[in-house]
Amino acid sequence: MANIDTLTLTDDEAAAIALQANGAWRAPLPTVDETSDTHLASAILRGRRSLVVRELAKPDGTPVDEAAEVLTRLGTGPCAAFALIDGDGNWIPAGLTVYLYGPTPDDAKMSHIVAAAGVHHFKIAPPPGQWLALTELAEAVFESGFTVAEDGARQPAAAVLLVTGTAGIRNVMVARGEASAVDHAEPLAFKSVAEAIAWMLA
Repeated sequence: MANIDTLTLTDDEAAAIALQANGAWRAPLPTVDETSDTHLASAILRGRRSLVVRELAKPDGTPVDEAAEVLTRLGTGPCAAFALIDGDGNWIPAGLTVYLYGPTPDDAKMSHIVAAAGVHHFKIAPPPGQWLALTELAEAVFESGFTVAEDGARQPAAAVLLVTGTAGIRNVMVARGEASAVDHAEPLAFKSVAEAIAWMLA
């Protein structure tokens, strides 16, 4: 049996758990066509079967052990997230994608890294400083931008930070020398990442 503090799931297995999360699952499934009900249903069935074989679910698909703990800690959804997007605003699967779950970003009870190959890495009770590390990455993007992507790789244009709080979901897009609110009623720019984060957490 895997370490109770960690769990690795495939996209299919994650889809099976997401089905029972009552809308709390908001992470992408890189290898599943989520626009197709047929493909999504097939992924869920494959994932349920795999979870049962791994003894992470009962025959009826109810998660147990580590899988049940992950489902519980999904709560009502991520309290914070970090991802990279290209110039058209599309998510870059090959970039770092992290979700944090818990009462506040500074008090994450679970971290979740999404890999481009369709693998999800969960860490129960992660070490302190998860949110700080993500904000420092955003600071680095603000200060220096991105290195040039290798041939054939999609070039990141910005990092996106997300926080879910009392004001609802707030997103900030960070590029070199720029930080601005995403999907806000009015254009909102910030002089620094620190100012942007203060707004997100307000």
